[in-house]
Amino acid sequence: MLFPFSSNGQTAITVYPDSLSGPVNINFTPGVFFVPKTSQALNDFMDNGIHQNAIRTNAIEWILNTTSNLDECLAKLNTYETYFRDLSAKCDKLFFVFEKMPPWLSSSDDWSPAGTPGWVVLNTKPPADWNEWQTVVDSMVTKIVIQFDIANAWFEVWNEPDIGSWTGTMDEYFELYKRTYNGVKSSDAGNRVGGPSVNFWTNNIYWKPWYGYISNEKADSSLIGQLLDSVAVWNRVPDFISWHNFNVSWMVNGYAGQYIAQKLESLSLPDIPLIISEWNANYTVRDTPLATSFMIKNQLALTGTSIANNMVAAWQDFNYDPVEFHHDYGLLTHGGIHKPAYNAMLLSEKLKGSTCKMSSSELFDGIAALDWDTLYILISNYSPHPFTEAVNHTLFQGKLNIYQLDSAGYIDISENYYLYLDSIYRELIILPGTDPIQIAINNSIPVYRHYDSLTISPRQFSFSIDGYAGDYEGELFLVDSTANNMQYRYDSLRSQGYSQDAAIEYVLTDQELQSVPVTFAEGQYNISLQRNAVCLFKMVVSGLTAVFDRSFPEHPFFIYPNPSHNEITLELTSRAGTDEQAVITNMSGKIKMTIAVSQQVNKININDLPPGVYLLQLKNHPGSVGKFVKK
Repeated sequence: MLFPFSSNGQTAITVYPDSLSGPVNINFTPGVFFVPKTSQALNDFMDNGIHQNAIRTNAIEWILNTTSNLDECLAKLNTYETYFRDLSAKCDKLFFVFEKMPPWLSSSDDWSPAGTPGWVVLNTKPPADWNEWQTVVDSMVTKIVIQFDIANAWFEVWNEPDIGSWTGTMDEYFELYKRTYNGVKSSDAGNRVGGPSVNFWTNNIYWKPWYGYISNEKADSSLIGQLLDSVAVWNRVPDFISWHNFNVSWMVNGYAGQYIAQKLESLSLPDIPLIISEWNANYTVRDTPLATSFMIKNQLALTGTSIANNMVAAWQDFNYDPVEFHHDYGLLTHGGIHKPAYNAMLLSEKLKGSTCKMSSSELFDGIAALDWDTLYILISNYSPHPFTEAVNHTLFQGKLNIYQLDSAGYIDISENYYLYLDSIYRELIILPGTDPIQIAINNSIPVYRHYDSLTISPRQFSFSIDGYAGDYEGELFLVDSTANNMQYRYDSLRSQGYSQDAAIEYVLTDQELQSVPVTFAEGQYNISLQRNAVCLFKMVVSGLTAVFDRSFPEHPFFIYPNPSHNEITLELTSRAGTDEQAVITNMSGKIKMTIAVSQQVNKININDLPPGVYLLQLKNHPGSVGKFVKK
């Protein structure tokens, strides 16, 4: 695929608020792997007022490994009832992980450190008695789902068995899956269980593929591929497939989703939710400016996939360090400071309503959304190293892996030598383009050129609201090197001589996102963004008509195109049934049309309606109102 633009850093964006394409994707309100290390971080999370699409907790691991038998385990589980209820109320899906075999169940007594930090060898082994393991699983699930009434509980089988947390055999892993599956389903077949929660989607317990594109044939050897092959035989179909991703290749998850969908179809298995139960940038990127813009870039990429839910790993840095920002996993530092990457995600969480069409003179990363008469525009000035993006483009669009580039002589992995390929991307060396690798490299040169142009900071953006030329007041939320940047504030205090603890205490006094007033004069606004800055505009635009009542978490229907001359499409979402009546009234409440609705997508002829503004309601959802314009 050729790269569509060659940017010069000047970007004109037009927003079309009357052209809606559907609800804001759930991946813009991501979940989180919630492992609080301090009471401050616990309270911050529970009191922030954000409803997550999913929360993942390691509480089962903790309970199993701090008790010595099943009775103690269940007694300790009882003390978590209120905590689990609170988490359950704060999310759509609450994920529990059965992981880390405890000493009292393990078939091993080896306490030596395992390859996974925080684990010992006995944690990575099968149980001494599979029936006892299944009983423990059944007992804990029954208490969580039935006694605690956690109706949105989902259960994962193990965690990252591909990077050392499982040192049993593959057959023993499959037995672990079956026994855990049986234990989860024992009290109720409707209980949800899945996995394998691998660190990368194509990894196997025994090997990891070369970085880059993975063919379906190679992916069949992955743990996910082999698990799907096995469950089709066992008739123990998972309720979800989960994996992790910790790199800045935002294209990876789309390929994973495509493979799994094809695999399910080939095995005649039903479609099941795909869950990224941990994700973040890699170690070198975290706590750098790139991490801030990457969080939005990755969310945008996820909206183009079949991913049902995603959870950022993790809520808080796992470990204390004398350097407060030390590239750990957390959205918060160990001291509880909100990282710039977290503040960027707070901006995406503000998006409401339905997505608007946008067009641009150049490639850009952003989304616009409309909720009643409030317009949101979220922009990420994602500015990675041009070589990184060019290589990823070469690999994934060219269907290559990094070893093929090495074997062909364009890079030398063993010597960490990449200058030759970089020189090609910079057009200092010209390839004839006579073979697939050369073609893939040449097709990535515009990618390099585009991101190289962004190294000149700042980048200029001009916005125009199509069809609305008034003056519109709003607010601008900006996260850059200084604005809404607690890392900058902390570093400034440290440079003034504050101790680590004193600087943390000062920053924690006020971490609220700050905004500044803006005016879109005649529907237009210009802004200059630093590299890797993220911004959100939120403004009221009087006269907007393509709006929906958001009284429900998910609207039961959508109307498009809007405005329309002759016909509108009424699309029902999962909240609505297909035995409905749609009632169209004018703004005075007079009924103009009543239509039987029996399909998910329904065409409605509005030729006979006079031009004007109309309301549409479903008989069974009277609180949800759609407004549309007949031209």
